[in-house]
Amino acid sequence: MKLKQLIQLTTISILFLGLLCANFKTLASETNGTKRCSGVTFENAATILAVSTNDLHKSSNDLMVSPEDLQKKIYKIHPYNCTIRAKSNFLKFITYTTYVYNDPGQARIDFNKMREAFGSVSKVDVVPDIGDEAFWAGDKRFQRMVAIKGDVLIDVLNPNDFSLQKRIIRMVLDKF
Repeated sequence: MKLKQLIQLTTISILFLGLLCANFKTLASETNGTKRCSGVTFENAATILAVSTNDLHKSSNDLMVSPEDLQKKIYKIHPYNCTIRAKSNFLKFITYTTYVYNDPGQARIDFNKMREAFGSVSKVDVVPDIGDEAFWAGDKRFQRMVAIKGDVLIDVLNPNDFSLQKRIIRMVLDKF
């Protein structure tokens, strides 16, 4: 009876240790993932958000994509979302999503799909001199800017200001 309990406790301990290691890997990847968001530095974000660099927190997370996209290897780098947030004021933040494709043609297809989708719910305007092409979709409900440059697609969600979104896209695209 004691041997059976010992084996069960050992098994539980191994499983628990495995979960701890998995969580450490997750934390490490989140920390390393913020390097993917180096397009907007803390200094740039502090200027955009009008806060100090010490007041900022940066995070990155992978976006969910379909198993079919993963199987077809649509992306060179898994799509990810970057957020830079002021610790003292949760309303001050920058959020953008980056898609890096294996095929610039697929990037163009998705860019056109996004423009069409936004156009069905809002006015869409062309934004000149950013990447290969960019558009602004804005109304009272939301304001978004999306740009494409070769195999890279950037979607800026926040802040809602047109000129700030334009600056953010330029910063991010300069890193590619």
